[in-house]
Amino acid sequence: MTPPAPPPHTKMTIRQPKPAETMHQFIQSLNQIFWDATTLEVNTMVVETIDGQRFIPRMVYQELYRLNRVDLTQQHCPLELQAVYLNLRSQLERQYQALLREPSSLLYDQSLIEPETLSPEISPLPNPLGNAEEIEQLQKLLGDRQFLCCLRKVGELKTALDQQWRKQQQQGGTPATTTSSPELIQAKTVLQLDGTINNTYAAALLTHPHSTMILQIHQQNIQTSTQQWQGLLSFLMGLVQGSFQGRSPQRRPRTKRIFTRSAPTHLP
Repeated sequence: MTPPAPPPHTKMTIRQPKPAETMHQFIQSLNQIFWDATTLEVNTMVVETIDGQRFIPRMVYQELYRLNRVDLTQQHCPLELQAVYLNLRSQLERQYQALLREPSSLLYDQSLIEPETLSPEISPLPNPLGNAEEIEQLQKLLGDRQFLCCLRKVGELKTALDQQWRKQQQQGGTPATTTSSPELIQAKTVLQLDGTINNTYAAALLTHPHSTMILQIHQQNIQTSTQQWQGLLSFLMGLVQGSFQGRSPQRRPRTKRIFTRSAPTHLP
């Protein structure tokens, strides 16, 4: 009895991306970064201390997710601060809803219910302590660059709001007796490439004892940020130009080989 023949050796080939595909993906990512950098926003806030903690997306998300009116009321949070806290959480909800309706997003959902039919007390945000499906949805959400940018900004505002709340608790003040304002941003300036410039100032800044100094600091921040912004745009434009030049390389001139036939030599 002859032993069975060994199975034929199968060779596994891994498809390598073509240079054209790699270049196309690189250009697409540059386009997205370029469009994200077409607007400069400068915010000036006055806080008691600067939090030195690093930005950890999941921790910041959990803190914002837990915000609700019932817990804030039980913690004796002033009503005007409650409105600001809940507004921060609403910003994350709106960003999440926008990603669910964006066809190019990994979170795109065609069967999404319109926001008009949702109760304002029900949050569509995925629960960080929920089931496996919600955890997977949260991982996709924290991997989105636009949502991370929004999360970082909202997290910084919450840190400033926490400091203001602690200050009120230390002073033993109430919304009726304290002179502090729930406004977190005293001055805001938005510049766009089309020449649009929007300046927004908090009403409390007009009566602030250091309003002149705050406005001077804000103007200095605008000048410094504008220079950095222009440098970033120049860097991105250089990358885009370099990528397009790399797609159409110049042909090398062909070299013509010349063969010479030597006369035969006769040995003696």
